[in-house]
Amino acid sequence: MKKLILLGFTLTLAIVLAACGDDNAEGDNSNEQATEQEQGSSSEEGQQQQQQKVEVTDEEKVAADKAVASVNGEEIKGDRYNPTYSQLKITMGQYGQDVSDQEKLKEQAITVLVEQHLIREDAKSKGIEVSDKEVQSEFDTLKEQNGDQLTAAMEQFQLNEEQFKTMLKDDLITTKYIDSQLDIKVTDKEIEEYYNQIKEQNQEIGELKDLEEQIKAQVEQQKTNEQLQAKVDELKKDAEVETLI
Repeated sequence: MKKLILLGFTLTLAIVLAACGDDNAEGDNSNEQATEQEQGSSSEEGQQQQQQKVEVTDEEKVAADKAVASVNGEEIKGDRYNPTYSQLKITMGQYGQDVSDQEKLKEQAITVLVEQHLIREDAKSKGIEVSDKEVQSEFDTLKEQNGDQLTAAMEQFQLNEEQFKTMLKDDLITTKYIDSQLDIKVTDKEIEEYYNQIKEQNQEIGELKDLEEQIKAQVEQQKTNEQLQAKVDELKKDAEVETLI
């Protein structure tokens, strides 16, 4: 699964989108078309993938205080591993990925945790922090906007409120890190090139002026992914990482 490191950063969004899926499905059809063309999948295929049900057994989890990895001498324990593993498996299952190999899933979850840790570590060294008050404010906003749907999504991803807030804090730190450390710019030429690519696959995609904002957001996300991945790869070169499970 390419760019697995970014899964940790997008898990909160995945949960919120799951909670708001019905509303979004009735929203901007042109944006949906662009996304489907980019992924090379049809709406029907996407629905089939999302219908795949995945369960995480107790045997797949570890004790909350058990060290699963060490990064620069600091241990990552089961209290972080378990929700990350569960979210990883469930999210991959929803998008049609093979989740039968538990050993591979474990390795992927460790990768997510290690690379999240490296982002937090570098962010802290640069004075980038997120307070508990900021996390609570963001959580309250999400809850106000999504209500019972967010609660249902958290249950689906096997997250309690504390675990969700921990993940949310990681995402907020990563967002601040991206804003301060990366230089993401999207040109009109890049937007036009992206539009022409998807139009080749679907002549009924609509006019560029109607899709410009959605395309810009997608190109911006791609650039963010690439730059963040490169940044973390640099951090890993100098890091002492040990897997303990």
